[in-house]
Amino acid sequence: MTTTPPPDHALRTNLVFWLMWLLPGSAVVAGLATLAIAIERGDRPLPESYHWEGARLDADFARARAAATLGVGVVFEARDGQCRAKLTAAPREPAALMLLVSHGSDASLDRRLRLPRVAADEYRVACAPFAAGRWRLTLDDDANTWTLRASAEGSLAHVELRAHSPEGKAP
Repeated sequence: MTTTPPPDHALRTNLVFWLMWLLPGSAVVAGLATLAIAIERGDRPLPESYHWEGARLDADFARARAAATLGVGVVFEARDGQCRAKLTAAPREPAALMLLVSHGSDASLDRRLRLPRVAADEYRVACAPFAAGRWRLTLDDDANTWTLRASAEGSLAHVELRAHSPEGKAP
């Protein structure tokens, strides 16, 4: 007994047959389209002078390690139109502290402040109040020998910055 092949119209109406071929076929077409886009519009190579970024990161990590080794800590307060910083455990008292305050989502609220020393371990400058939000603080001494970083939420009325090694090790 011989079986006769199904008529052509049966293959044209068989949904499983088309799914069996269309799904892998569409994956192949999508892969080729992605390859064409990558070849035509691929990322350009980095410029030759790009290595400077690594040197800056190394220097930044060295300043963070120095702060951790020295055990530097700062209590920062922004109240009553004044930004105050109380320095703890620094080997020398810098003439000023440099503070970069970055807002989490609105760069127009970012501020760079120079807090001059007004008394032993105390630094102060007049400043407008900070809006409530998520903030990133970076504090450096004026000689750029150490740096502290912290994240804070709220109006920055009271923030404690403690030194941490960039490798995550305790000081």
